[in-house]
Amino acid sequence: MHVIHPADQNVRRLLPHVKLQAGMRCVPSQYALPFSHDGRLYLFHTLTKECVEAVLPASAVPGEGFDELIEARFLVPEGTDECALYLSVSQMLRAFSAPKGVPSYLILPTLACNARCTYCYEEGRTPVTMTPEVADQVVQYIVKTHGKPPVKLDWYGGEPLLCEGIIDRICEGLKDAGIEFRSKIVSNGSLITPRILEKMRTDWNLKSIQIPMDGAEPDYIARKRYCREADHYHAVLNAIDRMSEAGIHVAVRCNVDQNNIAGVPDFLNDLSRCITHRENVFVYLSPLYYADTLDHDLEIWQQMIALREPIEQAGFQRLPYKGLHMQFRTNYCMADGGGVAIGPDGGLFPCDGCPEEARFGNVFDGVTDAEAKKRFCRTDRVREMCRKCPFLPECTSFSSCPWRAPHCREVRTLLAQDDLCRMIDKQTASEPAESAFSNC
Repeated sequence: MHVIHPADQNVRRLLPHVKLQAGMRCVPSQYALPFSHDGRLYLFHTLTKECVEAVLPASAVPGEGFDELIEARFLVPEGTDECALYLSVSQMLRAFSAPKGVPSYLILPTLACNARCTYCYEEGRTPVTMTPEVADQVVQYIVKTHGKPPVKLDWYGGEPLLCEGIIDRICEGLKDAGIEFRSKIVSNGSLITPRILEKMRTDWNLKSIQIPMDGAEPDYIARKRYCREADHYHAVLNAIDRMSEAGIHVAVRCNVDQNNIAGVPDFLNDLSRCITHRENVFVYLSPLYYADTLDHDLEIWQQMIALREPIEQAGFQRLPYKGLHMQFRTNYCMADGGGVAIGPDGGLFPCDGCPEEARFGNVFDGVTDAEAKKRFCRTDRVREMCRKCPFLPECTSFSSCPWRAPHCREVRTLLAQDDLCRMIDKQTASEPAESAFSNC
């Protein structure tokens, strides 16, 4: 077999050595992902991260010509509990990489917003806004609990720029306390002025911003439904251009469903026409999940993959969707990585998507219900429906996560194959044809 991408050495060292025994019947690993590209057959192992050019048999025993696949765990002895194997590797790597202190804080200054998006994820929640007293206590909580500097701050909402004074107060408090920090923000971008942009760059030490949009101008206007009428669409595009010029990375997230995805090319044309400083602008598509879209989920993802090339042709860098990671990761979300979400009332949660029962404390009293966080972030069990999934090592490991994606395996298979084919194309383009693959 030919190695395209080597195995993660940390995982390889932790896995027990495979002993080849006569008559040992082996079957394909649940983590072996077969795919084809340009008439060739390949395998990718989602646990070890190894990619090879090889054929995967339905079964084999040592000595039949597939020993390398057995030793690389693309074939495993019948009856192997591979979920337990994954949990063992994950737990050991977690022990080595556990952060000291809190590595990141997602702060919601307010749940209020100047838009009324048709798909609002905060709909039905009381639009609470953080008070100066809570903001001051947020500073004290961060000072007491933060991990290795620089402290990472994520501003979220609602629309966080409605509370620029609160953001100012927290940033000033951290500076006064001698805490090094950097921040990023999720904002609709409609409130960004030259004055706020300068504040972002200096006082807030803002490194990146995510701006959710909804396609070309007609879709954007119909879906955003701002409280005050104005040309928000072009104002946001101009703000993106200024932020990129100022060195801030801008991730433009275009929310799509079956009703607006056909208009994405027009949206890309608008971006190309209005944004001249594209060096720091990243564009990606994200499906909207609500009841009417679930049946179309797989179809939308297929269309999104087809739009990757037009994004690059428009001159923008593209962010991966749920792309494969070529090294083993111990976490895939803020809760799993030890981060803390701070609500506008000062409540502490494992992440912004947590239900109220996952609240484990507040910035005034600290952790008041350690068991609530432990229950939510347990990593020693897996959802029953996920135990046999080939993408288990590519996903959040704890079973309490509220996120449920329709057609999860089918979508991940599409995205994984697209990423792997691109990796092979890139490798073959950068090496002479006769040495594109190294012999295993």
